[in-house]
Amino acid sequence: MTSAAVTTDPRNDVRTIVWGGVRLGLATAAGVTVFTLLSRAISGSIETILQTAMVLVGGAVASFWPASMVRPRDVDTIGWTSLLAVVGAVVFTIVDIVILRPVHLYHWTWDAIGGGSGFWYIPIWWMAATFLAGVGATAYAYRPRSGVVAPARLAGETVAIAVLLFGFISGTGIFPFHASVAAMSYGLALVVRVAIAVRQ
Repeated sequence: MTSAAVTTDPRNDVRTIVWGGVRLGLATAAGVTVFTLLSRAISGSIETILQTAMVLVGGAVASFWPASMVRPRDVDTIGWTSLLAVVGAVVFTIVDIVILRPVHLYHWTWDAIGGGSGFWYIPIWWMAATFLAGVGATAYAYRPRSGVVAPARLAGETVAIAVLLFGFISGTGIFPFHASVAAMSYGLALVVRVAIAVRQ
């Protein structure tokens, strides 16, 4: 009985937040690197399919891995989960500036949009990370009180909803079959998953 209680108690200690954020940031950097290298090596429909899969998996990781580390149960621990994501975004930003940009891993169209600087998009990245982790933590916190729902299951259900939305959106021609549309579909699916969790 005691061990079961320990495994479900929230964790918002400094070590969990900082070390969890570091791991999340490094995982993000690895995902971005693989995504970019794939886009260099392949093209066409295969590229779109692989990148779409990576976007969906990456969204699930960014949404529910922080929740699995913090195990939020209320508003405060949802906030701590979002903080972990901010730490992860800062870690990724450091890796991006120190390593990825200098080696010219990817072209910087965003720099041209920002008047020659890529630093305008960094707050957007941080907000996206916080949104995904915060909404994922909300879905986790609202899971049925009678039992424990694994974060992997929440992630799988959210990805399944996203695939359905993506298929509908791209199939009807509202938006094209593209990884960015998959990202939008995932964001919508995450909100839908929270609505389902609240009603359970």
